[in-house]
Amino acid sequence: MSDVRKTDDRSLPVLNQDPRPWSARACVALFRFQGRFERRMGATLGAHGLTPAQFDVLATLWHGEGITQQELAQRLLVTKGNVVGLIDRMTASAWVERRPDPEDRRANRLYLTDAGRTILAQAGPSQVGLVEQVFGTLNEAELGQFHAMLERLETTCMRGE
Repeated sequence: MSDVRKTDDRSLPVLNQDPRPWSARACVALFRFQGRFERRMGATLGAHGLTPAQFDVLATLWHGEGITQQELAQRLLVTKGNVVGLIDRMTASAWVERRPDPEDRRANRLYLTDAGRTILAQAGPSQVGLVEQVFGTLNEAELGQFHAMLERLETTCMRGE
């Protein structure tokens, strides 16, 4: 029998023993957090029959209906092609409807249906609850700093696009 201990792949390396620079450690921690948070959010929303992407569409339209698919893609930071398929499925589920744009025959405007509003109202508290549970471990000052740091990093990334 081997005396070698099996490491737990789910745990982060002990930071004071990790030889990588802080930038690498922070990047890995951010990706790990994002992956775990996305899985938890997927499970939370899945209990309501929604994917995170569908929830994002519903929430975005709730904040401002009547946008085009192109505008939705820009707000969600995805391609228009991704939005087309997503909206096709959400239209089939009767959560979203496309209406012709009266000023541009090539475009459609997106609106929530009553069913879309209902499922958003059902899933919304679960989504907010998970966000509060996870981010509630930070105080207001820490959340403000975290937000500012993420915005700074995003700005840096945008310069390379």
